[in-house]
Amino acid sequence: MLHAPLLALSLAAAAPDPAAAALIAAERGFAADAQRLGVRTAFLTHFDAESWVFRPTPVAALPALARDPDDGHQLIWTPQRVGVAASGDLGFSTGPWSAHHAGQAQMAHGQFLSIWKRGNNGIWRVQVDAGIPHPATSTPLAPPVVMSMAAPAAPDGADHAQREDALARRDAALHEALAAQPATSPLPRFADAAIHVLRDGQAPADGAAALALVANDPPGLGRGPRRALGMAASGDLGYTIGGAADCTGCGSYLRIWRWADGDWKLLVDLSTP
Repeated sequence: MLHAPLLALSLAAAAPDPAAAALIAAERGFAADAQRLGVRTAFLTHFDAESWVFRPTPVAALPALARDPDDGHQLIWTPQRVGVAASGDLGFSTGPWSAHHAGQAQMAHGQFLSIWKRGNNGIWRVQVDAGIPHPATSTPLAPPVVMSMAAPAAPDGADHAQREDALARRDAALHEALAAQPATSPLPRFADAAIHVLRDGQAPADGAAALALVANDPPGLGRGPRRALGMAASGDLGYTIGGAADCTGCGSYLRIWRWADGDWKLLVDLSTP
């Protein structure tokens, strides 16, 4: 059952706006190309030139993807939840994936989370890609839920820079709180009411269930150094990514933030050991 805040968001966005519909179409087209062209070629085709992929820490995507073997494994996925900035230049998608490696009968399952960026030519490309594994679930597929950003007027000039700086400071504050490795996670203090959480080995969770899932995090999970930050032109949607191989026990993260009530709220959090 959907939690009340998420239900309200989904009902408010039952008919996807053109930008959300275009992002859903881009994600589905990407998935179709993985079947038509093969996984490696599809990823190289649909990723942005400055993109990131988690391996398991974030690394430059295109060089990593170019080194991947073209071994014929199958990867299937579909978007179940999307969000797009009011400016239509930045969005995210998440949903289930399943994989079948060549020569193996067993299927692997999990959830992906991707940041998408729309270029000046109107084409959506993947900016960041991450995911988690978890056991197969019996949850039936449903039409994608579009999470509305409900943005105020887009900031201009110095205001835009201030909004982006506020995102960096908000992420840094969460990082500092996690680095203290408290007995209870500080993440709820930063969370949006409709927060969506992804953790290894667990089905994704929303709202109160998401915060209950976070309570089981190892102390300090997600305190790896920040590697990149991005914000939509409209200043209502942003993301931060972090993690480094030499930061033992820090974990990696992909966080999606929504501007609401004069501050950045954590809307989606994927943190991995």
